[in-house]
Amino acid sequence: MLETAVAIVPDDARPQLEPVRAEFHAQSVVAGIPLHVTLLYPFVPGEQLDDRILAALSDFFARRAGFTLTLTGIAEFPRVVYAVPEPRDELDAMMRELWEQFPDYPPYEGEIVDPVPHATLAELEQDASQADTVAGIRAKTESLFPLTCAIGDVALLEEHAPNRWRERQRFPLRSS
Repeated sequence: MLETAVAIVPDDARPQLEPVRAEFHAQSVVAGIPLHVTLLYPFVPGEQLDDRILAALSDFFARRAGFTLTLTGIAEFPRVVYAVPEPRDELDAMMRELWEQFPDYPPYEGEIVDPVPHATLAELEQDASQADTVAGIRAKTESLFPLTCAIGDVALLEEHAPNRWRERQRFPLRSS
């Protein structure tokens, strides 16, 4: 079954951070996954998406104002290095409310009870050194942060073939 995800794609930060992802998270870039902050994954499987679900997403985001997202620096989880997005409270609220609207699709299949908003820059292979990866990413990004991004829409990303992703649709946020 092919997957989907609802995500913020910070287009303003892509020119600076996609080269970093290409070096440290190449499999994601090759798969067609853009730099993003996940709001809900996995979402409705692609073959089950219909006009009713797309309309519900459109209505959900049309009620929310566009905002400024700022990537403030680098942080890490075990085996993951990411850019930290702010405002955290607003992102947390949007993630919770989206899940409440679509309760059949818990974030990360329920494995992560309280997901932390993040923009993944690297997922480490088993034999990779996290310290070396963090140091390499910091060296490439130290002068970039903070990166401020105008967010006027949210993307529905879809897997269109195994391990191949694309944007299916963008849902506009309300103009401020």
